[in-house]
Amino acid sequence: MKRRNFLQMMAATGLLATPFAASRVHAASVPQFIVAVNASGGWDPTSLCDPKGLNGLYSENSDRYEGSTNSVALDGSKRFNQIQWSAIPEGVSNDVEVRARIESQFDTFFTQYGNQLTVINGIDTETNNHDTGSRVVWSGNEETGYPNIAALYAAAVAPTLPLAFISNGGYDFTDSLVARARASNADFIAQLADPNLYYDQRGFIYRSADASVDLYDPVIAARNARLQRQLDNAELLQRRQQLQALANIRGADNNLALMVPTLESIQANVSRDLNWNSNRANDLKSQAEVVAAAFASNLCAGATLNYGGFDTHGNHDASAYPRLGDLLEGVHFLVQALTYAGVADRTTIVIGSDFGRTPYYNSGNGKDHWPVTSMMVLHPQATGGRVFGASGPGFEAQSINTETGLIDSANGQRLTPAHVNASLRALLGIDNSAVVQSYSLGSNPFRIFA
Repeated sequence: MKRRNFLQMMAATGLLATPFAASRVHAASVPQFIVAVNASGGWDPTSLCDPKGLNGLYSENSDRYEGSTNSVALDGSKRFNQIQWSAIPEGVSNDVEVRARIESQFDTFFTQYGNQLTVINGIDTETNNHDTGSRVVWSGNEETGYPNIAALYAAAVAPTLPLAFISNGGYDFTDSLVARARASNADFIAQLADPNLYYDQRGFIYRSADASVDLYDPVIAARNARLQRQLDNAELLQRRQQLQALANIRGADNNLALMVPTLESIQANVSRDLNWNSNRANDLKSQAEVVAAAFASNLCAGATLNYGGFDTHGNHDASAYPRLGDLLEGVHFLVQALTYAGVADRTTIVIGSDFGRTPYYNSGNGKDHWPVTSMMVLHPQATGGRVFGASGPGFEAQSINTETGLIDSANGQRLTPAHVNASLRALLGIDNSAVVQSYSLGSNPFRIFA
């Protein structure tokens, strides 16, 4: 399949928006990559990376554990350098094995990746609205019109790649800087790469699996001959230039086909159950396979992964902790896939959500919307297990020191998603890009990734 056909199919499926007569593009190697992992619905950082334990601060709002923020005490063994994570409460499940699985997901993730993590706590989103929260967390601005950080990065470094920005959902606005590619299904990618390799109950129709028989070849030959006749007979310079551009597109290799062997190799060699659990977070792992293959094939620069189920207005413990464990397992699989593909040392993974949840339980043992949240950033380089920022004892936003990230009530500032996104732009090396300058976030005094 040639590039023109590929582009037409991509446009028809919403994967790509490319002018028909675009010039042939030779993409340079992407210096680094970013994956934004969205925990859709508003996760609870106090059940993950900013635990408060049995503090009993909100007895007027709940009859559980005297209104404690969490229903399990802090465990001093759940720590990697500055990073503290939550223990698993008994209310998660009556099944001891289930609780053990979730505890293992938490413990293994933070101990295995703690040295590359920066946990950012006490971020004030200033909203408890899902749409606004998702937009401000992933773009740095609560107003409409600002792209997702992964889309902005793709636009700044490699906007002409066939799948420059892959979205699996969540806030994925691009402001038309790059096309938004929906490419989470591995079988769909293979079909796009070679739609003429098609089977039914009779066997192959257009092309055999080893390409020894290709019924589409005469069609391609006739089309190319017709185009050559048009070129030979074209007298106007502009007409010849347009026809030559069309010939270039038709004659270019299908880069997407290069991705299929990489994707198949990842699927064959990176087990979805590797060191972890069978049949957990499979949707997230499927998204991760495609993104890793797209990065390794130099087709994509930025991507989102999306995992839902975090809007826990009822039965918080039984709902939130299993989803958080599976989220961590999915990110672990992503790292394994990136490592196998040879691009983990060039990939930054950012994990976040719409906002946080109340530091107390409601009458249905759930937790409602709360503007304070956390984000976690997994670096290619070591960080030593760093925490930047802090929330108060009742999960309130705090003024913090812009250099150290420690609470500084007298001279500090509140940490917002704008500060986090500005720091991410600097970390990715796009803060001075002309594209990025059009989406100003104001000054950024916080040294989150110092």
